[in-house]
Amino acid sequence: MQPSLSSAMRRMINTKLQPTRVKYVAPKDQIQMWRIVRGDEVFITSGKEKGKTGTVKKVLRSLNSLLITDRNMVTKHIRPQPEDPTNTTKIQIEAPIHVSNVSLIDPQTRQPVRTHYRAVVDDKSGKSERKRFVVGTEVEVPKPKADIKKYKLERIDSAKDTPAALAREVTFVPDINVPPFPSSSILDELRNPYSKFH
Repeated sequence: MQPSLSSAMRRMINTKLQPTRVKYVAPKDQIQMWRIVRGDEVFITSGKEKGKTGTVKKVLRSLNSLLITDRNMVTKHIRPQPEDPTNTTKIQIEAPIHVSNVSLIDPQTRQPVRTHYRAVVDDKSGKSERKRFVVGTEVEVPKPKADIKKYKLERIDSAKDTPAALAREVTFVPDINVPPFPSSSILDELRNPYSKFH
């Protein structure tokens, strides 16, 4: 069981210790069109976690791999952190799984299936958009909706912020009888006094 960790410690683990057990992938070998995105439910087809399902936690596009929540767990040894009162030196984190070892799950049959993109025209807007369908059928595999509340930060006004009422106050009213800025006197100052056009 993974011990409780502070947020700073988790940040260090996510940036320094992941990914692991993944070889370098040349840019020409990287997948250009991904059919699996974060939040998808996938079925693991090979490896020590074969036959299990899980939710995609992170897509490592540069390594053609995925991190699946609570799947392919490995032990990492770390130094005791001053923020952690328990002085933990062993933690459990997810190791990457190659994308070829997972398959998307059919939302109707709950079985692993192959998918492909298809252009679909929206009836209301008339725009064409790409959607995922199960190969050989008309079953759409919708992409998971992003949790906006998770990424929305609370805004706190500081002393240096302009109040909203003051920002909405109208301070300039255009008038057809008043020439726009700058005025002729300012333009005269900016002109070259030795120019023949002065």
